[in-house]
Amino acid sequence: MKKRMVCLLCFVFITIQLNAQENAAAPVKTDKISVGLGYGQDYGGLGVNLIAYPLRNIGVFGGVGYNIVGAGYNIGLKFRLISSKPTAKVTPCALAMYGYNAVIKVTGASDLNKVFYGPTFGVGIDYKSYSRSKIFYSFALMVPIRGEEVDEYIDDLKTNHNVEFNNELFPVTFSLGLKYILK
Repeated sequence: MKKRMVCLLCFVFITIQLNAQENAAAPVKTDKISVGLGYGQDYGGLGVNLIAYPLRNIGVFGGVGYNIVGAGYNIGLKFRLISSKPTAKVTPCALAMYGYNAVIKVTGASDLNKVFYGPTFGVGIDYKSYSRSKIFYSFALMVPIRGEEVDEYIDDLKTNHNVEFNNELFPVTFSLGLKYILK
């Protein structure tokens, strides 16, 4: 009888230990630093982006690139919502940045080209084809906050320089990039 009781207690103890190990979820590992190539304001136009996460969900980034008239840059913050599932492939995010947010290019009169700077806000996702990948895609939609000086400059070009515009500035822009986790 005592042997059965000891065996039963050992079985219960082992079962509790195994069950406790199954319930303890391993923390989801997140990247601390990544670099990417892409297109969009967070890449400075067509360029590169470097982001570091001093906090698990908040990153600081900078982007430098070519914005059709010269060098462009943006610096900002990225807020991400990390899933508790270690197999999650999609991470939603929000962006807030300052840097170039409008470019006016006048064909045949490069002295009239102008870059405007201001804040931009956006939302997007980071997508990994599999959860442990060091490579991921980044997509975002952004709303640049442009001041009146952009409209005033366009009006001045139309009125005083006889410039005809074939395109208008888009109220919403996009960003697309391929990133690599360094750390």
